[in-house]
Parts: sequence; C-alpha cells; structure tokens
Amino acid sequence: MNKQLESDDVYQVQTENRHLRDTITALRTELEKVSIAQSENIQKAIAYATDEIVQLKATIDTLREELEKKEFEKSESIQKAVASANDEIAQLKAAVSALREELERSNILYEKKLQEVRRIANNEINQLQLTIKTQREQIEAHHAR
Repeated sequence: MNKQLESDDVYQVQTENRHLRDTITALRTELEKVSIAQSENIQKAIAYATDEIVQLKATIDTLREELEKKEFEKSESIQKAVASANDEIAQLKAAVSALREELERSNILYEKKLQEVRRIANNEINQLQLTIKTQREQIEAHHAR
C-alpha cells in the first residue's frame, strides 16, 4: 500500500507538474501575444506619429513658402510705391522748376516792359514839357509885344 500511495503521489505530482507546465506555456503564449500586440500598437503609433510629423512638416513648408511669397510681394509692392512716389516727386520738382523759370522770365519781361513804358512816358513827358515851355515862351513873347 505504501507503494500505491507513493505511486499515486508521484502520479499526482506529475499531473500537477504537467498542468503547471501547460499553464506556464499558455501564459507564455498569451504573454507573447500581448507583447506582439503591444509591439504592433507601438509600431502603429510610431507610424501614425511619423506620418503626422511628415504632414506637419509639409504644411510648415507650404506655409513658410506662402509667407515668403507674401513678404516678397509686400516688399515688391513697397518698392514700386516708393519708386512711383520718387518719380512723382521728380516730376513735381521739374514742374516747379519750369514754373519758377517761367515766372522769372515773366518778371524779367514785365520789368523790361515797365522800363520801356517808363522810358516812353518820360520821353513823352519831356516832349510835353518842352512843348509847354515852347508855347509859354511863344505866349509870353506874344503878350510882350
């Protein structure tokens, strides 16, 4: 009977060992599945994040290009406005200069005409005074007789 008990105990221990090994194998398999699933999830997350980074970089590049284009257009617009203003200033300065020269010519011409009118008037006054003097002398000579 002792042998039977020992045999039953050995059988029971072996059975329990086999169940423990089966449990360990099942747990190991499940752990590997979980580990693989986690690795896949991590890989998917990394792929998603990488894709999002690539898309964000592309968006940043596009926005940077648009910003640079707008800055260039703004700079070009400012340069054109400055050039246009400078051109208008130059034209206005030329017009002012031409008008100033014309005014000076007009003033010179006016002064010449005024001098001519004064000269003619003085000549006429001198002639009239001479005529008056001559006629006075004639009248006085006529009265003196």
